[in-house]
Amino acid sequence: MGEPIRIAMVGGGAMGGALIDGFRGQLIDDRRVQVRVVEADQQRAETWQGQEGVEVTSLSIAVADADVVVLAVKPHQILEVLQEVAPVLPESTTVVSIAAGIPLSAMHGRLGDRRAVIRTMPNTPTRIGRGVIGLAAGPGCAPEQVSLVKRLLEKVAVVFELPEEQLDALTATSGSGPAYVFYLAEAMRRGAEELGLPTQMAGELVAETLAGAAELLRREPMDAQTLRESVTSKGGTTAAALAVFDAADMRHTIAQAMRANSDRAREMADEFR
Repeated sequence: MGEPIRIAMVGGGAMGGALIDGFRGQLIDDRRVQVRVVEADQQRAETWQGQEGVEVTSLSIAVADADVVVLAVKPHQILEVLQEVAPVLPESTTVVSIAAGIPLSAMHGRLGDRRAVIRTMPNTPTRIGRGVIGLAAGPGCAPEQVSLVKRLLEKVAVVFELPEEQLDALTATSGSGPAYVFYLAEAMRRGAEELGLPTQMAGELVAETLAGAAELLRREPMDAQTLRESVTSKGGTTAAALAVFDAADMRHTIAQAMRANSDRAREMADEFR
């Protein structure tokens, strides 16, 4: 057994906690993953204390010999944390941010251009091991550093490596995408209730329908359009419903919403440049 891979997790909330669960206990190239958690919230800190493969400690101790530092705090706290750890951070450490809107250039501004910095965008299904994570590596990253981070994250998500300039588009698609699905689920449930179905049954029907449709889309070789057409008989019930969507120009509305999302992500990044 080789030397452990030491992960410093700064922030142990919902998303950070999902990553901790994915990291701890992993064995990568005959090296056990150990996680040190830095959590200001006492109640959350107590939740992690004593769990196998996890140690709750201070920021300076956590990062002192870390192979990877994961920043899972609020966006406005990221640069403050980087400024604090910069003097004690080993040169070989890879810094990974999961916060929206903080560009690589801003993180390099606190750590230096030669540091290994990676920006990621996870979505909420990461919490159940079914997430999507976009990953953009800075110029200071060696291939083996990027590979290690990807292997760590792949326990809880499908990881897509892409240039940073495409990360806003990924945010608009998969980062915020679960909220679009929840919005649709909410509307479908209300529609079912208005048609006379009990609330609990309506919620279960919608959840199972969306989960089944998503799994079918993932497994089938056909794309979404072909799948939609395969269940839409001319003059049938599905066609009647989809005609209402088309009349409301839903495709355009969704595209506009995603554009607004991407534009806002770009504005947030500009605030930190």
